[in-house]
Amino acid sequence: MDSTVTLVGRLVGRREMGKLCFAHLKDFSDKIQLAISEKDLGKEKFKFFTKNFDIGDFLEITGKIFTTHKGEVSVLVEEYRLLTKALLPMPEKFHGLNDIEVRYRQRYLDLLANEESMKIAIARSLLVKELRNYFNELGFYEVETPILQSLYGGANAKPFTTHHNALGADLYLRIAPELYLKRLIVGGFEKVYEIAKCFRNEGIDNNHNPEFTQIEFYWAYANYQDLMKLMEDLLPRLIKAMNLPLKMTIGEQEVDFTPPYSRLTMREIIKQYVKIDIEDYPDQASLFKKAVELKVEGIDKNTGRGKLIDEIYKTYARPKIINPVFMIDHPVELSPLAKRKTDNPNYAERMQLVCVGGNELCNAFSELNDPLDQEARFKEQEKLRTAGDDEGMRYDADFITALKHGMPPTAGLGMGIDRLVKLLMNTDNLKEVILFPTLKPEEK
Repeated sequence: MDSTVTLVGRLVGRREMGKLCFAHLKDFSDKIQLAISEKDLGKEKFKFFTKNFDIGDFLEITGKIFTTHKGEVSVLVEEYRLLTKALLPMPEKFHGLNDIEVRYRQRYLDLLANEESMKIAIARSLLVKELRNYFNELGFYEVETPILQSLYGGANAKPFTTHHNALGADLYLRIAPELYLKRLIVGGFEKVYEIAKCFRNEGIDNNHNPEFTQIEFYWAYANYQDLMKLMEDLLPRLIKAMNLPLKMTIGEQEVDFTPPYSRLTMREIIKQYVKIDIEDYPDQASLFKKAVELKVEGIDKNTGRGKLIDEIYKTYARPKIINPVFMIDHPVELSPLAKRKTDNPNYAERMQLVCVGGNELCNAFSELNDPLDQEARFKEQEKLRTAGDDEGMRYDADFITALKHGMPPTAGLGMGIDRLVKLLMNTDNLKEVILFPTLKPEEK
């Protein structure tokens, strides 16, 4: 068999030993050792290689495969050709690239220097690929909905605003694709999903980036119980697709993602960890007084009862959760797009899968398809906005019109891809899993 090969890649290491030079050529798959000998190449070609090629250059080499005395498969170079000259030096080999600011601003150097960064990027790609495989296999259709919207909705968040010159109108970058995806269910689709870029005008920290990616899907004739069963099937499959075990260490906690997962109401979780029953505080005034006693931050006398409950949960209960648990049946004030429970209309058919300090892996509802109830809840959200809650939802008249044409019973789920990868790859900063995160402009 002819052992002559032609390879291409980046020069990533070199050591000279008189008339012999060893180097390493690397591509995406791996690296291989090169042996460059003055005896085989000739004096001029050998000298040109050693004097003119630098770490970082891209080369094409042709030579014969052999194995060194130490058992390393190598190529004895017979011909070479420069493909691209690197004009700037590579990051230092042994210590990698440790400057956080440089790593995020110049991700290309980070990927070259730090194996863990490339590992995270690949794992994220595998997860997205598996998401598409999973929903395509279940008969869902992948769709696209507008990023530029005349009215934002589908979540409680502050939007980015821009202006369209030709239309003479302000537009918003979407905060969620939800209301458009549900319009498609009204239009006759029964299973749709979108892997969607979303934008929220919020602070930047280890868990938030203004631009993020999530998957949302909507499933006609299903409810939130069906979604919990689906997540118990989907999440282990995603973890395995990323070549990770179901039992892993995240931070300092041992976490087991083996289903089934516990199901506890939001009321039960608050009872368990905060030692209060939210039913004992049936109105905003009494619950606000209790929240002040509990020293809950970020609230005032205008904070709605739903948000007060959420802030109490986030302050005292969420940090104590470790293994995955479905938190179900949220107060209806906290869930303006979810269907009320038939046996207790003060609560909604909603679930969140949370784990490890309360990391939210998904948010899901039995979708509200009663247009009159939805209209009333939009109006309530507008009251909250008027009172100062700049994350309150807007009244979407066209969406109400769509619902009045009839939407079948539907279940919907949203899952943040960035946060899920951050959790599973055991990194403490969302910027590690977003290849090009939003950063403060660099000072000149």
